[in-house]
Amino acid sequence: MKKVSSNLLKAVGIICYFAVLGFASYKMNIERLMGDIQVFAGMFLVLGILTIERAYKKDSGIFAITGIELLVLSMHSLSIMHVITFFKYDLIKYLVISAGIFSLYYILKAIIIYTLDRRKALKNLSDISEIVKDEPVKKEAIKKNEKAKEKNTKQEETENKSSTKKVKQKEEKEVTNKKERSSEEPQSKNKGKTKTETRKKKKSKKEVK
Repeated sequence: MKKVSSNLLKAVGIICYFAVLGFASYKMNIERLMGDIQVFAGMFLVLGILTIERAYKKDSGIFAITGIELLVLSMHSLSIMHVITFFKYDLIKYLVISAGIFSLYYILKAIIIYTLDRRKALKNLSDISEIVKDEPVKKEAIKKNEKAKEKNTKQEETENKSSTKKVKQKEEKEVTNKKERSSEEPQSKNKGKTKTETRKKKKSKKEVK
């Protein structure tokens, strides 16, 4: 908004400048008016050179543009009397046309700056709205990922439990098989002892006979 207001003030200042020149043309001689125009042109020339130097030091495009505008205004001011005398134009009409051209330039410049600033502001708002819209989507995706992780952890826990149960069942089976084997071994030993005893008894009976 500062740039827009500054350009509008420049347009008003240009109109006032040419209006003063037109008013002075009624009150002063042409020679004195030419001297005043040359003074104004010299002032604009000095201001333009200073602003261009400042733009070069600060590397600013805004100051460079204002410096060029002041140089153009100074050159136009110096050429007023020459154009009027060469092409035989009316001074007041020429001043009015000049004021209209320069003021129209600054008004168009202010409008362009305003539209560009508005577009930038709208882009920033659209970016913010897109970010705000994307946040709930991201939150939902995070929630889904968390739910999927919970399901996977539950499945892993159930698989681990089932695997531990199977291991325990195998261990229990092995223990039972060992117990059965240990119980069968003394029976087989007893059977072998009984067989040997019976054999011995038979031998002893034969010997007695």
